[in-house]
Amino acid sequence: MSKQTIRSIGIISKKEKLIPAERLSDCKIMILESAYPFPGYHGTTVPDKSDPDSVFLITKQAYNDDKIIRSIMDIRKEFPFAFDGAPGTITMNNKMVHVIRLKNLGYMYIPELVEPFRIRDIEFMKKKKLSEFNSLIKIRKFFQMQEAGEGVFQDMEQDTFTYLHIPCTLRWNTFEKMTMDIKYNIKDNKFDAAIGHVYRKDGMFDFVRIYDKNFNLEKLTYIREKYLEHIANL
Repeated sequence: MSKQTIRSIGIISKKEKLIPAERLSDCKIMILESAYPFPGYHGTTVPDKSDPDSVFLITKQAYNDDKIIRSIMDIRKEFPFAFDGAPGTITMNNKMVHVIRLKNLGYMYIPELVEPFRIRDIEFMKKKKLSEFNSLIKIRKFFQMQEAGEGVFQDMEQDTFTYLHIPCTLRWNTFEKMTMDIKYNIKDNKFDAAIGHVYRKDGMFDFVRIYDKNFNLEKLTYIREKYLEHIANL
C-alpha cells in the first residue's frame, strides 16, 4: 500500500518569545528573532548557532500574501544566497502586525534583502526599542509531508518536523492548555508543539506539528493518541 503524500499551502501557528535581533543592530528597520527557538524542546537553553533559526521583518502595513510570495520568488532569482521566505503575522503590543519570515540565511546577508523588497513597493516598520515579549506567530507556507504511520506524517524537507493529524481546528488557548496537560502526564515529554492546517481538495487537513530531533514513531503515535483523547473530551 502506497504512502500518502501531501503537498499544499497552509498555516502554522506557534507561540514564542521574540526579541529585537541584536546582531542586526545597524539595520534601521524592525527585525525580530526568537529568544528561545522551539521552547518546548530546548526550554530556555538557546542552541549554539552562528546564524538565526528565523527572523521576522515587520512590514509597515498589511500586504497581500500573493504580493509577498511573488516578491520573494523574484528576489530569490537574483539574490546571490539561497534563503526561505514566507508571509505571516505576529502579535506585538496586543496588536497583530504583518511580517516576512526569513530562514536559512546568515545574519550578515539579511540587511541586503531590505532594498530588493523596497524596490517591489514593500516597506518596513522603523526600528524602535522593544523588550522581550510573548507572541503568537502565524506563517503561511508550503508543506510537503509523507505518511509514516496512522495519522503521523513526516516532513519531506526537515526530518525534525512531524505532523499529527487531528480531526478539527483548535483555538490556540485550547491547544496550549491541552499540550501542557499532555506533557505533564507523559514520561518522554521533550518535544515542541505547534498547530496548523493545509488546504486540500476535500477540505482542511488539521494537524499538530511536533519538533523533535529524534524521530520515534511509537512516541509520536502515543502523543497523537493523547491529543485525540483530549479532543474527544472537549
